[in-house]
Amino acid sequence: MTQWSHLPWLCIDTETTGIDPARDRIVELAAVQFRQDRVLRRMGMLLNPGMHIPEEATAVHGIHDDDVAGCPTLDQIADRFLRHVREADVLVGYNWPFDAAFLHQALGRRWLDAIAGKPIIDVLVVVRLDDVGRYWKGPGRHKLDAAARQLGIAREGKSHRASSDCVVTCRLLWKLRDHLPADAEQIVPFLDAERARQQRDFEAWKARDKPDPVA
Repeated sequence: MTQWSHLPWLCIDTETTGIDPARDRIVELAAVQFRQDRVLRRMGMLLNPGMHIPEEATAVHGIHDDDVAGCPTLDQIADRFLRHVREADVLVGYNWPFDAAFLHQALGRRWLDAIAGKPIIDVLVVVRLDDVGRYWKGPGRHKLDAAARQLGIAREGKSHRASSDCVVTCRLLWKLRDHLPADAEQIVPFLDAERARQQRDFEAWKARDKPDPVA
């Protein structure tokens, strides 16, 4: 058995111009390598998205057009980033599908080839487990900073900045590691099943709270 928690992890995070991968672009990308609770290596940079950064996006991450005007594009740094991804033993993210969708849209098959066959741990799914934070109260209770506060994890750097978010994500994962199967081969089916269950519960909750149609 290979224990995933004994392997180096590569945590990936993005900041973007919006929430639609088909229309919006990445403005910051980070890939931070962890072993257990220690940072081994950081790759993080601002990127020129080739489009205006809307005010509502800047309000979230604080990145302005002027900040990225002289920065490289994602395509210019893609080979170096994808090399880190290919070399990773375990990939980690917080709300992985969001970042993965943007990277797939931007990098296409190169991204899919780089992540193929690797254990991927979405720490948001872990936070929402029954024996972790499913029953926490309040709006936004499962957002990254809220989860960190719940579990007593201090933030280094600014919220909604890619490298800082990666560090918080990995420290959350390290704290919650005993809630997951130890075997690297079991982690993906376990999280896939749990994500599906969480989605079913969410859909059932929406259906219960949906008002009856007016006769």
